[in-house]
Amino acid sequence: MDKILFVLIPAYLLGLYLVYHKHLVSPDLHDSFPLLFSSIGLVLVLKAFTERIHARVSWLLIVMNHFWIALAVAFNADFNFDEVHLYLSGAAVAGIFGYFCLHRIKIVERNIDLDRFHGHAYEHVGIALLFLISCLGVTGFPISPTFIGEDVIFTHIREDQKLLAFMVALSLILDGIAAIRIYARVFLGPHAKSVYETAYRSS
Repeated sequence: MDKILFVLIPAYLLGLYLVYHKHLVSPDLHDSFPLLFSSIGLVLVLKAFTERIHARVSWLLIVMNHFWIALAVAFNADFNFDEVHLYLSGAAVAGIFGYFCLHRIKIVERNIDLDRFHGHAYEHVGIALLFLISCLGVTGFPISPTFIGEDVIFTHIREDQKLLAFMVALSLILDGIAAIRIYARVFLGPHAKSVYETAYRSS
Protein backbone atom coordinates (compact mmCIF):
# COMPACT_ATOMS: atom_id res chain seq x y z
CA MET A 1 0.00 0.00 0.00
CA ASP A 2 2.84 2.38 0.82
CA LYS A 3 4.29 1.93 -2.67
CA ILE A 4 0.93 2.72 -4.28
CA LEU A 5 0.47 5.89 -2.22
CA PHE A 6 4.08 6.91 -2.79
CA VAL A 7 3.44 7.00 -6.54
CA LEU A 8 -0.22 8.01 -6.79
CA ILE A 9 -0.42 10.88 -4.32
CA PRO A 10 2.43 12.96 -5.85
CA ALA A 11 1.09 12.19 -9.35
CA TYR A 12 -2.39 13.32 -8.35
CA LEU A 13 -1.10 16.49 -6.70
CA LEU A 14 0.87 17.29 -9.86
CA GLY A 15 -2.23 16.78 -11.99
CA LEU A 16 -4.26 18.92 -9.58
CA TYR A 17 -1.69 21.69 -9.85
CA LEU A 18 -1.85 21.57 -13.64
CA VAL A 19 -5.65 21.78 -13.56
CA TYR A 20 -5.47 25.09 -11.71
CA HIS A 21 -2.61 26.29 -13.96
CA LYS A 22 -3.71 25.13 -17.40
CA HIS A 23 -1.63 27.80 -19.09
CA LEU A 24 1.46 25.74 -18.23
CA VAL A 25 0.21 22.80 -20.30
CA SER A 26 0.72 22.70 -24.06
CA PRO A 27 -2.45 22.20 -26.17
CA ASP A 28 -1.28 18.76 -27.35
CA LEU A 29 -0.82 17.49 -23.80
CA HIS A 30 -4.01 19.18 -22.64
CA ASP A 31 -6.12 16.95 -24.88
CA SER A 32 -4.32 13.76 -23.82
CA PHE A 33 -4.58 14.32 -20.05
CA PRO A 34 -8.28 13.32 -19.71
CA LEU A 35 -7.58 9.89 -21.24
CA LEU A 36 -4.42 9.47 -19.19
CA PHE A 37 -6.06 10.27 -15.87
CA SER A 38 -9.22 8.28 -16.59
CA SER A 39 -7.09 5.26 -17.52
CA ILE A 40 -5.28 5.56 -14.18
CA GLY A 41 -8.65 5.59 -12.41
CA LEU A 42 -9.75 2.53 -14.39
CA VAL A 43 -6.58 0.65 -13.46
CA LEU A 44 -7.14 1.51 -9.79
CA VAL A 45 -10.67 0.19 -9.75
CA LEU A 46 -9.61 -2.96 -11.62
CA LYS A 47 -6.96 -3.50 -8.97
CA ALA A 48 -9.59 -2.97 -6.26
CA PHE A 49 -11.89 -5.49 -7.95
CA THR A 50 -9.17 -8.16 -8.16
CA GLU A 51 -7.70 -7.57 -4.69
CA ARG A 52 -7.96 -10.77 -2.64
CA ILE A 53 -6.19 -9.86 0.61
CA HIS A 54 -6.36 -6.26 1.81
CA ALA A 55 -9.93 -4.95 2.14
CA ARG A 56 -8.85 -1.47 3.23
CA VAL A 57 -6.47 -1.13 0.28
CA SER A 58 -9.25 -2.14 -2.08
CA TRP A 59 -11.56 0.43 -0.50
CA LEU A 60 -9.02 3.23 -0.83
CA LEU A 61 -8.46 2.39 -4.48
CA ILE A 62 -12.22 2.62 -5.08
CA VAL A 63 -12.37 6.07 -3.49
CA MET A 64 -9.26 7.25 -5.34
CA ASN A 65 -10.88 6.28 -8.63
CA HIS A 66 -13.41 9.08 -8.16
CA PHE A 67 -10.65 11.62 -7.64
CA TRP A 68 -8.88 10.55 -10.84
CA ILE A 69 -12.15 10.71 -12.80
CA ALA A 70 -12.76 14.24 -11.53
CA LEU A 71 -9.20 15.18 -12.47
CA ALA A 72 -9.63 13.75 -15.96
CA VAL A 73 -12.87 15.62 -16.68
CA ALA A 74 -11.54 18.81 -15.09
CA PHE A 75 -9.26 19.29 -18.11
CA ASN A 76 -12.28 19.76 -20.37
CA ALA A 77 -13.26 23.32 -21.23
CA ASP A 78 -15.79 25.36 -19.24
CA PHE A 79 -15.69 23.12 -16.19
CA ASN A 80 -16.91 24.61 -12.92
CA PHE A 81 -14.83 23.51 -9.95
CA ASP A 82 -17.85 23.81 -7.66
CA GLU A 83 -19.25 20.84 -9.58
CA VAL A 84 -16.06 18.87 -8.87
CA HIS A 85 -16.37 19.66 -5.19
CA LEU A 86 -20.01 18.55 -5.24
CA TYR A 87 -19.05 15.27 -6.90
CA LEU A 88 -16.11 14.51 -4.63
CA SER A 89 -17.77 15.59 -1.38
CA GLY A 90 -20.06 12.57 -1.35
CA ALA A 91 -17.35 10.11 -2.34
CA ALA A 92 -14.89 11.54 0.20
CA VAL A 93 -17.30 11.49 3.17
CA ALA A 94 -18.55 7.99 2.33
CA GLY A 95 -14.95 6.88 1.82
CA ILE A 96 -13.92 8.10 5.26
CA PHE A 97 -16.83 6.36 6.98
CA GLY A 98 -16.23 3.17 5.00
CA TYR A 99 -12.55 3.11 5.88
CA PHE A 100 -13.42 3.66 9.55
CA CYS A 101 -15.75 0.65 9.44
CA LEU A 102 -13.14 -1.62 7.86
CA HIS A 103 -10.47 -0.39 10.25
CA ARG A 104 -12.73 -1.09 13.24
CA ILE A 105 -13.53 -4.60 12.03
CA LYS A 106 -9.83 -5.21 11.38
CA ILE A 107 -8.99 -4.26 14.98
CA VAL A 108 -11.74 -6.40 16.52
CA GLU A 109 -11.70 -9.44 14.25
CA ARG A 110 -8.12 -9.18 12.84
CA ASN A 111 -8.85 -11.12 9.64
CA ILE A 112 -10.92 -9.42 6.92
CA ASP A 113 -9.18 -10.65 3.78
CA LEU A 114 -11.24 -10.75 0.59
CA ASP A 115 -10.43 -14.36 -0.26
CA ARG A 116 -13.54 -15.69 1.50
CA PHE A 117 -16.76 -14.65 3.26
CA HIS A 118 -16.51 -13.72 6.94
CA GLY A 119 -20.11 -12.99 7.98
CA HIS A 120 -19.18 -10.29 10.49
CA ALA A 121 -22.69 -8.82 10.24
CA TYR A 122 -23.69 -11.45 12.83
CA GLU A 123 -21.84 -9.62 15.59
CA HIS A 124 -21.38 -6.13 14.13
CA VAL A 125 -24.78 -5.13 12.78
CA GLY A 126 -24.23 -1.39 13.26
CA ILE A 127 -20.87 -1.37 11.50
CA ALA A 128 -22.27 -3.51 8.69
CA LEU A 129 -25.14 -1.06 8.16
CA LEU A 130 -22.84 1.97 8.21
CA PHE A 131 -20.48 0.32 5.75
CA LEU A 132 -23.38 -0.56 3.44
CA ILE A 133 -24.49 3.08 3.47
CA SER A 134 -20.89 4.08 2.75
CA CYS A 135 -20.84 1.70 -0.22
CA LEU A 136 -24.03 3.27 -1.56
CA GLY A 137 -22.52 6.73 -1.13
CA VAL A 138 -19.31 5.82 -2.93
CA THR A 139 -21.12 4.11 -5.79
CA GLY A 140 -23.34 7.13 -6.50
CA PHE A 141 -26.61 5.87 -5.07
CA PRO A 142 -29.17 8.71 -4.73
CA ILE A 143 -28.39 9.34 -1.07
CA SER A 144 -25.26 11.44 -1.58
CA PRO A 145 -23.97 14.32 -3.74
CA THR A 146 -22.01 11.74 -5.74
CA PHE A 147 -25.25 10.80 -7.53
CA ILE A 148 -25.69 14.34 -8.85
CA GLY A 149 -21.95 14.73 -9.42
CA GLU A 150 -21.76 11.72 -11.71
CA ASP A 151 -24.44 13.19 -13.97
CA VAL A 152 -22.61 16.51 -14.00
CA ILE A 153 -19.37 14.73 -14.90
CA PHE A 154 -20.93 13.19 -18.00
CA THR A 155 -22.38 16.50 -19.14
CA HIS A 156 -18.82 17.80 -19.47
CA ILE A 157 -17.64 14.96 -21.70
CA ARG A 158 -17.96 16.06 -25.33
CA GLU A 159 -19.57 13.98 -28.05
CA ASP A 160 -16.22 13.38 -29.75
CA GLN A 161 -14.76 11.93 -26.53
CA LYS A 162 -16.36 8.51 -26.83
CA LEU A 163 -13.33 6.69 -25.43
CA LEU A 164 -13.24 8.97 -22.39
CA ALA A 165 -16.97 8.45 -21.80
CA PHE A 166 -16.52 4.68 -22.07
CA MET A 167 -13.61 4.61 -19.62
CA VAL A 168 -15.40 6.81 -17.09
CA ALA A 169 -18.61 4.77 -17.34
CA LEU A 170 -16.71 1.49 -17.00
CA SER A 171 -14.82 2.85 -13.97
CA LEU A 172 -18.06 3.83 -12.24
CA ILE A 173 -19.67 0.46 -12.98
CA LEU A 174 -16.69 -1.51 -11.67
CA ASP A 175 -16.49 0.89 -8.74
CA GLY A 176 -19.93 -0.17 -7.56
CA ILE A 177 -19.26 -3.87 -8.10
CA ALA A 178 -15.95 -3.70 -6.21
CA ALA A 179 -17.52 -1.85 -3.26
CA ILE A 180 -20.40 -4.32 -2.89
CA ARG A 181 -17.88 -7.16 -3.22
CA ILE A 182 -16.01 -5.85 -0.18
CA TYR A 183 -19.27 -5.59 1.77
CA ALA A 184 -20.28 -9.13 0.81
CA ARG A 185 -16.91 -10.68 1.65
CA VAL A 186 -16.47 -8.93 4.99
CA PHE A 187 -20.02 -8.88 6.36
CA LEU A 188 -22.06 -11.57 4.56
CA GLY A 189 -21.87 -15.35 4.30
CA PRO A 190 -21.35 -17.92 7.05
CA HIS A 191 -19.70 -16.46 10.11
CA ALA A 192 -15.98 -17.03 10.54
CA LYS A 193 -16.59 -18.33 14.07
CA SER A 194 -18.08 -21.79 14.43
CA VAL A 195 -20.44 -20.80 17.27
CA TYR A 196 -23.07 -19.70 14.73
CA GLU A 197 -25.21 -22.20 12.88
CA THR A 198 -24.88 -22.44 9.12
CA ALA A 199 -27.59 -23.70 6.75
CA TYR A 200 -25.88 -26.20 4.45
CA ARG A 201 -27.31 -27.53 1.23
CA SER A 202 -28.87 -30.95 1.46
CA SER A 203 -27.01 -33.72 -0.29
